Amino acid sequence: MRLAIFNFIGSYLLTPILWLGIIYTVYSYNSRIVNERKQFRVAVNKDFYEGRNFIKYGLFFFVICSVISILFGWTMPQNSIYLYQIIIVLSFLINGFSNISLILFMTIFCLLGPWLSKYISLADSFNSTSSSSWLFLLSLSLLVNYYLTKNLKKHPLTPRIKSGKRGRKIATYFGRETVVFPVVMLIPGNLFNGFNFWPIFNLGNHSFTLFLFPLFMSVSIKVVKQSKTKIIAEKLKYLKALLILSLLFALISRFVPSFSMISFIIILVVALVLKKKEINLEKNSDTWYVETDKGVRIIAVQPETPAAKMRLQPGDIILTCNNKQVNSEDEFYQALQLNSAYCHVKVLTYEGDLRIAESAIFKDSPHEIGLILF
Repeated sequence: MRLAIFNFIGSYLLTPILWLGIIYTVYSYNSRIVNERKQFRVAVNKDFYEGRNFIKYGLFFFVICSVISILFGWTMPQNSIYLYQIIIVLSFLINGFSNISLILFMTIFCLLGPWLSKYISLADSFNSTSSSSWLFLLSLSLLVNYYLTKNLKKHPLTPRIKSGKRGRKIATYFGRETVVFPVVMLIPGNLFNGFNFWPIFNLGNHSFTLFLFPLFMSVSIKVVKQSKTKIIAEKLKYLKALLILSLLFALISRFVPSFSMISFIIILVVALVLKKKEINLEKNSDTWYVETDKGVRIIAVQPETPAAKMRLQPGDIILTCNNKQVNSEDEFYQALQLNSAYCHVKVLTYEGDLRIAESAIFKDSPHEIGLILF
């Protein structure tokens, strides 16, 4: 019994994409810290939230997606376990993984599967009888993507500074969440031969074994002109459309397997069109996170600092500090020292609204307010 359980769990722990996710998560953290210290001489956020979210979201999606899988009676061919990991690795090689790359390679294998199966037995797992299962797998991936994207609102983004055409500094922001988790599902046949006590489910003339199917998802956001809130809202709208479409096609393909090929093509075309709209929306925006002549622009806010308590946000412009107009970082800190224990600022938000923010600060330590400015 113990050996069977070990095989059950070990089969997941040894999957390449699990370690790909772990390595990439650690790399993302180290890269963020190094870049922030290089640009600002201090890490904006030292917390390893990438790793914490990797575990937290992994456990959450393990439960949610496994329940969905069992309720819907989701099954996948045995070879699909390996083919899916190949698709993930190929997708990852295209600029660090995206929905477009995932859908693209699923579409390619759907179209070429019948031909490739003559030479590679692995490709046979992508055939007409399993097509609805692959569409359901895509739906689960989009569901996870939707949730992760929505939760990016709560997470800080990493600022990157570059010089604009007119010599002024411009800030862009980047964030990514990666998660790998197992999904309890049914695999045709008996994967654990020799263990008679392992649960086997018989449906008609077929038998199925419980298996931990590894699912990989990585979402990213790049903020150049629009606010993070607006960009995420647009992404969620597009993801919702793709999710509904993939679920609908998965259902249709279950009864009409021949529809699967056109399903993947339609989903890919829709994804490309929506991505193009997203790019155009960003391109047509006329605002920038740029160095300003009036006031000082907030580039980043460190967590658990007076600035964070004042709910100051990247992109905000501080116009006055302690009732004194400021137009440079030096002027801001000079004004901050007018009151060694309190800060009162007038702020123009990135959306163009004026607001007042105030908070107690660390006495005689103005540079510990938690702001990175230019």
